[in-house]
Amino acid sequence: MLRRMIFNDIKSNKLITVSTAVFMAVTAMLLGLSVFLFATLFSSIDSLMTKAETPHFLQMHTGELDEDELYTFTVGRPEVEEMQLCTFLNLENGQIKIGDISFDNNMQDNGLCCQSVLFDYLLDAGDNIIRVSPGDVYVPVAYKNEYGISVGDKMFIGTEELNVAGFMRDSQMNSMMASSKRFLVSEYDYERLKPLGSEEYIIEFRFRDESDAGAFSTAYTDAGLPENGPTITYPLIKLMNTLSDGIMIIVILLVAFVVLYISVMCIRYIILTQLEKDRRETGMMKAIGISRKDIRRLYMSKYLLLSVTGCIAGTALACVLAIPLGRNMRELYGEADNAVLVYAAMIAGAVLAEAVILLSVRRVLRKTEKISAVAALCGRGGTGRKKNLWIPVAVIITVSVFMMMVPDSMKKTLSDPGFVRYMGIGNSQIRIDVRQTKDIGSSTDDLAVRMENDIRVSKYSVMRTGSYKAYLPDGSSYNLTIENGDHSIFPVNYMEGTYPVNENEIAFSILNSEETGLGVGDTVTVTKTNADGKTEPVTCVICGIYSDITNGGKTAKGYIKDETPSIWSVMYVSLENGVTPDIWISEYSSGSEESIKIAEISEYVNGMYGQTISKIGNASVMTKAVACAVILVVILLLMRLVIWRERGESSLKKALGLTASDIRADYLKKLGVYLLAGLVLGILSGMLIGQRFAGGLLSFMGAKGLEFTIDPISTFIVVPVLMILTVFAAAFVSLKEIKKIKAFECLNTRE
Repeated sequence: MLRRMIFNDIKSNKLITVSTAVFMAVTAMLLGLSVFLFATLFSSIDSLMTKAETPHFLQMHTGELDEDELYTFTVGRPEVEEMQLCTFLNLENGQIKIGDISFDNNMQDNGLCCQSVLFDYLLDAGDNIIRVSPGDVYVPVAYKNEYGISVGDKMFIGTEELNVAGFMRDSQMNSMMASSKRFLVSEYDYERLKPLGSEEYIIEFRFRDESDAGAFSTAYTDAGLPENGPTITYPLIKLMNTLSDGIMIIVILLVAFVVLYISVMCIRYIILTQLEKDRRETGMMKAIGISRKDIRRLYMSKYLLLSVTGCIAGTALACVLAIPLGRNMRELYGEADNAVLVYAAMIAGAVLAEAVILLSVRRVLRKTEKISAVAALCGRGGTGRKKNLWIPVAVIITVSVFMMMVPDSMKKTLSDPGFVRYMGIGNSQIRIDVRQTKDIGSSTDDLAVRMENDIRVSKYSVMRTGSYKAYLPDGSSYNLTIENGDHSIFPVNYMEGTYPVNENEIAFSILNSEETGLGVGDTVTVTKTNADGKTEPVTCVICGIYSDITNGGKTAKGYIKDETPSIWSVMYVSLENGVTPDIWISEYSSGSEESIKIAEISEYVNGMYGQTISKIGNASVMTKAVACAVILVVILLLMRLVIWRERGESSLKKALGLTASDIRADYLKKLGVYLLAGLVLGILSGMLIGQRFAGGLLSFMGAKGLEFTIDPISTFIVVPVLMILTVFAAAFVSLKEIKKIKAFECLNTRE
């Protein structure tokens, strides 16, 4: 009997039943999909880094080095399991061409390498260690889709030609957030092509316990070993691999939680609508002796059935969507090793969403106990105290607008030129990098002279980065990568304090501040090198804490004037009004060394975050589609509930001579007021709460204090227009119910 009653109820309430099942399925799909993508991402990255045997610590170095000194140091370090010395042949991007694609505007440091011997292996699509033949080259998989490269294409380095034999996964440099990319060639071709580039060393270590990296880094610096280049650790490599796709997944997760909240609200009002319509039937069941518990079980069984159906459908949809959304992850990192656990996590996410909804259903169904049998049989009574049902309309519009705004604003923020201030980069027009050259200082000096004498240059600053040994107040030593120069010309974003202006002042990045426990006003002793080559301690006061996501977010800014060798230099340039940046860059690029890279800041940011911005854009389109679909169903259901609640009043209005059109117009006016309130609150919440959400994401990279850059077209035109069209389209469909209300009904519905 219970089964028959459930199916009869489903048959007679098709719209409500389908709407409920859709909400349950969409919620299960989004939460399950988010969990699936997260689990896949972390599992795939772990699997790749394990198979490739990624180094725990690596030091890039340009210039001469003593291999015997390195091996002697390694033998004396018990935590080191293996050490190897790799070479990387830096190429000028203008030399590189694949098919018809030139790498002239590519912002990465591209170069050639051979397969590693002991660890840090480069893997093919099947996660096998690649053995490359002479004449062939394996291209980083990150470039496959970006440039549309195919197996069999020809790669040209100057006049030399190589055949693209496949694509490789580089656990160390997979992410576009890594500033370098390796192309794998045979040892024969590497030696043959060596005259076309400048060679750089990658000194790599693997530890018995990867947590030894901090102490090892200090010991490495203390030993005076080669360090003319950036230092990279295992956690930083993992972070860079995770962030690109991770930001997109977190946006989807945000949408999932918002839709879950909307689903709980909507299903609550769906049930209330059903209870309003079923008052007489409920009263009759009570009158013939059916207990409250059995009545509640009847409804609960129906929603349990819908929940199971929604969970299955949502999980199936999540599996379908996971294929295109996870394609880039699979190409970059390979398949997850523990696929069973990944799918189990997805099912657990979908089940969790349904559990939350069912708990809400159970709570709402308790209202059936308040219905009096006599009042229900007479058409009176209700499911408890009647609330203003227009408020939920405004609330759901608010959260839908918020859901649509956040991805757009994140995309706009990352694309905005001013975002570089949160990256620890000066907000100038042009950035010039001087790296991978034997005499960075001399090359930087020559460029600075050219800038000083160039009347087209409005202002410029020179930043020289060196590696310094520092001593904290507790006496412990700490390695600091300090960028020295005049930081007042192009200041970055400071969370506390300000930039250094004197030699005894220093600013810390947020991550350095958190790791050392030092803040503004604390002191640190920095060891600088004098002109005669002797070291001298300088006690510096921390004057500021700034946001930075470059070089792993662990940097410092100073005004120290010494002879410590630069591991790289950066120049920031702004041009006079009317000067075309492209022409200026082209002129300087043609007359500069291969190791000097010149680009507009916008191109630099796009080179690092272009793929991430594109993924957030895709998530934004999906979010708008989901939000419009949800709000369409929501307004359909809530308007029907409002009409049912106010059926007696509408009947009375008809009895007094008002037409159905008059009553519809009254409803539309009310809806317009709450729609406007929802739009305003949604935009404000997107600006305030959305900013905190985006800031929380970027704080993992060391970027804090983020100010949202609002996309005005999306925020004030696209989102409101989509909301207005969707809401009123749903309202016009729902208000057709007004015609079915008869004037005499008010005689039977008065309480």
